[in-house]
Amino acid sequence: MSEFSPKYLRLTPAANDAVIVKVMVDLLTEDINLEQFGHELFALVEQFGCQRLVVDLKSVKMITSAGLGKMITLHRKMHRHRGAVVFYELQPAVEEVLQTSRLITYLNIAVSQDEALAALPRS
Repeated sequence: MSEFSPKYLRLTPAANDAVIVKVMVDLLTEDINLEQFGHELFALVEQFGCQRLVVDLKSVKMITSAGLGKMITLHRKMHRHRGAVVFYELQPAVEEVLQTSRLITYLNIAVSQDEALAALPRS
């Protein structure tokens, strides 16, 4: 992944082939290039074969339906590639949107990075 330099994500390798993905924007809205954001997320699965992702949403203060769509698509891509993704460190506004949209039970959500890593199935 050395040639991969995402604009909206910071990647850190973790134990057991997991990758910690830190989202580096505070608004997952149309104010950013959501297509580029999605491309960066999906490349982790499609181009680099990552099967164990934990996504840190601590910086994200607001998310729109288009941003939620990227999370859902990542979840589905991981499932199709026999992988798993866990989102963690949700800010209250993001958690509320996930509750309202009933995605809180669809997506894998954890409180902390340690909990997110522990929630990943073993490879």
